[in-house]
Amino acid sequence: MKNLKKITSLLLSAIMLSTLFINVAFAAESSNKVDIVALNAVVQEYTPNINSAARSTTFSDATIDVTFSSSGMSITISTSTTMIASVVGVKDIEIQLKSGSDWVTVATSTGGELKDTLGCAVTLTYTGAIYGEYYRVVCTHYGDVDGYRELYHESAAMRCIY
Repeated sequence: MKNLKKITSLLLSAIMLSTLFINVAFAAESSNKVDIVALNAVVQEYTPNINSAARSTTFSDATIDVTFSSSGMSITISTSTTMIASVVGVKDIEIQLKSGSDWVTVATSTGGELKDTLGCAVTLTYTGAIYGEYYRVVCTHYGDVDGYRELYHESAAMRCIY
Protein backbone atom coordinates (compact mmCIF):
# COMPACT_ATOMS: atom_id res chain seq x y z
CA MET A 1 0.00 0.00 0.00
CA LYS A 2 2.88 2.34 0.75
CA ASN A 3 4.35 1.74 -2.72
CA LEU A 4 0.95 2.44 -4.32
CA LYS A 5 0.76 5.83 -2.55
CA LYS A 6 4.30 6.70 -3.70
CA ILE A 7 3.58 5.70 -7.31
CA THR A 8 0.27 7.57 -7.33
CA SER A 9 1.80 10.72 -5.88
CA LEU A 10 4.75 10.50 -8.31
CA LEU A 11 2.36 10.04 -11.24
CA LEU A 12 0.16 12.99 -10.18
CA SER A 13 3.24 15.19 -9.69
CA ALA A 14 4.50 14.30 -13.17
CA ILE A 15 1.11 15.14 -14.70
CA MET A 16 0.97 18.45 -12.86
CA LEU A 17 4.51 19.41 -13.93
CA SER A 18 3.90 18.44 -17.54
CA THR A 19 0.79 20.63 -17.80
CA LEU A 20 2.37 23.55 -15.99
CA PHE A 21 4.49 24.66 -18.97
CA ILE A 22 2.02 24.25 -21.81
CA ASN A 23 1.61 27.48 -23.75
CA VAL A 24 -0.96 27.22 -26.48
CA ALA A 25 -1.48 30.19 -28.78
CA PHE A 26 -4.05 30.42 -31.49
CA ALA A 27 -3.73 33.06 -34.17
CA ALA A 28 -5.69 33.45 -37.31
CA GLU A 29 -5.44 35.92 -40.12
CA SER A 30 -8.72 37.38 -41.22
CA SER A 31 -9.68 35.88 -44.55
CA ASN A 32 -12.07 38.74 -45.27
CA LYS A 33 -10.24 40.95 -47.73
CA VAL A 34 -11.73 44.43 -47.82
CA ASP A 35 -11.40 46.72 -50.81
CA ILE A 36 -10.45 50.19 -49.62
CA VAL A 37 -12.46 52.97 -51.25
CA ALA A 38 -10.73 56.27 -52.10
CA LEU A 39 -13.06 59.19 -51.33
CA ASN A 40 -12.95 62.71 -52.76
CA ALA A 41 -13.20 65.47 -50.18
CA VAL A 42 -14.82 68.89 -50.54
CA VAL A 43 -12.89 71.66 -48.77
CA GLN A 44 -14.65 74.84 -47.63
CA GLU A 45 -13.55 77.83 -45.61
CA TYR A 46 -14.57 77.62 -41.97
CA THR A 47 -14.54 80.63 -39.66
CA PRO A 48 -14.91 79.82 -35.97
CA ASN A 49 -16.35 82.32 -33.52
CA ILE A 50 -13.25 83.03 -31.40
CA ASN A 51 -11.45 85.95 -29.85
CA SER A 52 -7.90 84.98 -28.95
CA ALA A 53 -4.57 86.71 -28.55
CA ALA A 54 -2.49 83.56 -29.01
CA ARG A 55 0.59 84.05 -31.17
CA SER A 56 1.36 80.47 -32.06
CA THR A 57 -0.26 77.61 -33.91
CA THR A 58 -3.04 76.73 -31.53
CA PHE A 59 -6.00 74.70 -32.71
CA SER A 60 -9.24 76.33 -31.62
CA ASP A 61 -11.39 73.65 -33.24
CA ALA A 62 -10.63 70.10 -34.34
CA THR A 63 -13.85 68.13 -34.69
CA ILE A 64 -15.19 65.12 -36.54
CA ASP A 65 -18.96 65.17 -37.11
CA VAL A 66 -20.65 62.05 -38.50
CA THR A 67 -24.26 61.41 -39.49
CA PHE A 68 -25.74 58.23 -40.93
CA SER A 69 -28.57 57.98 -43.45
CA SER A 70 -29.77 55.56 -46.12
CA SER A 71 -27.35 57.25 -48.54
CA GLY A 72 -24.32 56.49 -46.34
CA MET A 73 -22.02 58.02 -43.78
CA SER A 74 -21.65 61.82 -44.04
CA ILE A 75 -18.49 63.17 -42.45
CA THR A 76 -17.45 66.77 -41.77
CA ILE A 77 -14.02 67.40 -40.28
CA SER A 78 -13.42 70.96 -39.07
CA THR A 79 -10.02 72.42 -38.27
CA SER A 80 -9.29 75.98 -37.23
CA THR A 81 -6.51 77.95 -35.56
CA THR A 82 -6.55 80.94 -33.21
CA MET A 83 -4.97 83.22 -35.83
CA ILE A 84 -4.90 83.32 -39.63
CA ALA A 85 -2.74 80.41 -40.77
CA SER A 86 -0.63 80.24 -43.89
CA VAL A 87 -2.10 76.75 -44.30
CA VAL A 88 -4.75 74.81 -42.39
CA GLY A 89 -6.24 71.45 -43.27
CA VAL A 90 -6.91 67.78 -42.68
CA LYS A 91 -5.00 64.82 -44.12
CA ASP A 92 -4.71 61.03 -43.93
CA ILE A 93 -8.45 60.47 -43.40
CA GLU A 94 -9.47 56.85 -42.81
CA ILE A 95 -12.95 55.43 -42.30
CA GLN A 96 -12.62 52.24 -40.26
CA LEU A 97 -15.07 49.38 -39.64
CA LYS A 98 -15.05 47.40 -36.39
CA SER A 99 -14.21 43.77 -37.18
CA GLY A 100 -14.01 41.63 -34.06
CA SER A 101 -11.50 43.36 -31.82
CA ASP A 102 -9.76 45.12 -34.74
CA TRP A 103 -10.47 48.18 -36.85
CA VAL A 104 -10.30 47.63 -40.63
CA THR A 105 -9.87 50.58 -42.99
CA VAL A 106 -12.66 50.56 -45.58
CA ALA A 107 -12.18 54.02 -47.14
CA THR A 108 -9.50 56.71 -47.28
CA SER A 109 -9.14 60.30 -48.40
CA THR A 110 -6.15 62.59 -48.73
CA GLY A 111 -8.28 65.40 -47.25
CA GLY A 112 -7.65 69.01 -48.18
CA GLU A 113 -6.33 72.36 -47.10
CA LEU A 114 -6.80 76.11 -47.49
CA LYS A 115 -4.25 78.90 -47.36
CA ASP A 116 -4.36 82.23 -45.49
CA THR A 117 -7.47 81.53 -43.43
CA LEU A 118 -8.55 80.69 -39.89
CA GLY A 119 -9.95 77.28 -40.71
CA CYS A 120 -11.39 74.79 -43.12
CA ALA A 121 -14.10 72.15 -43.18
CA VAL A 122 -13.57 68.96 -45.17
CA THR A 123 -16.72 67.03 -46.07
CA LEU A 124 -17.04 63.59 -47.61
CA THR A 125 -19.54 60.75 -47.88
CA TYR A 126 -18.90 57.03 -47.56
CA THR A 127 -21.76 55.28 -49.35
CA GLY A 128 -20.71 51.77 -48.29
CA ALA A 129 -21.77 52.07 -44.65
CA ILE A 130 -23.61 48.96 -43.42
CA TYR A 131 -26.61 49.39 -41.12
CA GLY A 132 -25.88 48.21 -37.57
CA GLU A 133 -22.07 48.12 -37.92
CA TYR A 134 -19.65 50.26 -35.90
CA TYR A 135 -17.39 52.83 -37.57
CA ARG A 136 -14.81 55.40 -36.58
CA VAL A 137 -12.91 58.14 -38.40
CA VAL A 138 -9.17 58.75 -38.04
CA CYS A 139 -7.39 61.84 -39.40
CA THR A 140 -4.62 64.38 -38.85
CA HIS A 141 -5.44 68.09 -38.45
CA TYR A 142 -2.62 70.49 -39.33
CA GLY A 143 -1.91 74.20 -39.45
CA ASP A 144 0.88 76.77 -39.66
CA VAL A 145 0.65 80.15 -37.93
CA ASP A 146 4.25 80.61 -36.79
CA GLY A 147 5.28 76.98 -37.04
CA TYR A 148 3.79 73.87 -38.57
CA ARG A 149 1.87 71.62 -36.16
CA GLU A 150 -0.17 68.44 -36.50
CA LEU A 151 -2.88 66.94 -34.31
CA TYR A 152 -3.82 63.24 -34.62
CA HIS A 153 -7.55 62.66 -34.09
CA GLU A 154 -9.51 59.45 -33.66
CA SER A 155 -13.28 59.57 -33.21
CA ALA A 156 -15.24 57.32 -30.88
CA ALA A 157 -16.97 54.24 -32.26
CA MET A 158 -20.33 55.08 -33.83
CA ARG A 159 -23.04 52.61 -34.79
CA CYS A 160 -24.66 53.05 -38.20
CA ILE A 161 -28.31 53.56 -37.27
CA TYR A 162 -30.76 55.89 -39.01
